[in-house]
Amino acid sequence: MKRGWIVLVLAVGAIGVGVYWFFPMPLAQESQEKEEPRVIVVERSTLHTRVSETGTLVPIRTLDIKSQFSGEVLEIFVREGEQVVRDQPLMVIRQEPSQARQVAQLRAKLEQEGFNVAQARRNFVRMDGLHAKGFIARQELESAEQEAQQAMVRRELAEKELLLALGGNQELFQRYISQDPTETGLEAFRVLSSSDGTIIDIGVQPGEMITSGTATVGGGTVLMKLADLRRMVAQAKINEVSIHRVRTGQPVMIRLDAIPGAEFEGVVTAIAPQGEKEESIVTYEVTIEIDNTDLSLRPMMTANVDILTEDLTDVIVVPLEILQSEQGDDVVYVQEGSDQVRRKVRVAFRTPTQAVITQGLEEGDRLVVPSFKKTRSR
Repeated sequence: MKRGWIVLVLAVGAIGVGVYWFFPMPLAQESQEKEEPRVIVVERSTLHTRVSETGTLVPIRTLDIKSQFSGEVLEIFVREGEQVVRDQPLMVIRQEPSQARQVAQLRAKLEQEGFNVAQARRNFVRMDGLHAKGFIARQELESAEQEAQQAMVRRELAEKELLLALGGNQELFQRYISQDPTETGLEAFRVLSSSDGTIIDIGVQPGEMITSGTATVGGGTVLMKLADLRRMVAQAKINEVSIHRVRTGQPVMIRLDAIPGAEFEGVVTAIAPQGEKEESIVTYEVTIEIDNTDLSLRPMMTANVDILTEDLTDVIVVPLEILQSEQGDDVVYVQEGSDQVRRKVRVAFRTPTQAVITQGLEEGDRLVVPSFKKTRSR
């Protein structure tokens, strides 16, 4: 008998649990768990739009310093990081023997053409005197004059050939034409800075042999790299989706990984007309100029750039979390009394956090923030 009562109690308990599990909670308890929807009021405001990307700092101008001659580096006067001025001596190069022979031959040719000019002038003066006395015809005098002029042209050509062989170095040219032609020995000359700037790299050492930068187009040993660090540029690659919003002259805010907390101002100065495709992504290189008067910025620093593209004024802006996508349409839910009314909207512009709405909403509308609260699993 007692065992029958135990079985009955267990059966009633099982039925109770089943009722609790499979049937809804009482309305009173359900209403206690139900929360009021969170709403926001639509307002008109100004949206500051920007295009953000990561770039690399490089000097606005970099020059390769080369030698007019092949030869041996004898001495270097500067160090990397040192600021130099135009025409400051940078190093001394001793001329290569083969090139020295070429210059000597051109120097001898110039001397010979100088003798020819002097002889042609003496001959013209003599012929002019004979013509005045009636001893020769006018034609002979004109021939002597023409020969003197041709001799002068040949001498000028010899001067230009020698100057070209000296790489246009006027200092060396004057030294060569003023010295005794019989002097022998390899010439040593100074390499001068072609501009004001900072030495960012030295590519040679004393005792090293170098090749001439004038022997071939684009050839020759790069002795040093000279850069103007007072003005830097950040080169950033902007996705084709955003490049149409970028214009030259737009202001840019720059933050550097190497200088946390600091912000620098820049301006867009150039946009590449030709895109680059890499792994199916097309980008356009944008050049952003930055003032670096205090020389705190250095080449190859990583720059996080925000290009301020435009300000959208007096527009309806809503958080992206408000928008929902239903059957390919952007929709929101508007609180009207106790009802939530679905409304289709048109989005004109999006940022990572906001969207500009041009149709479907009015100022003062109350938008329901979607709730993603988990429901109890049954």
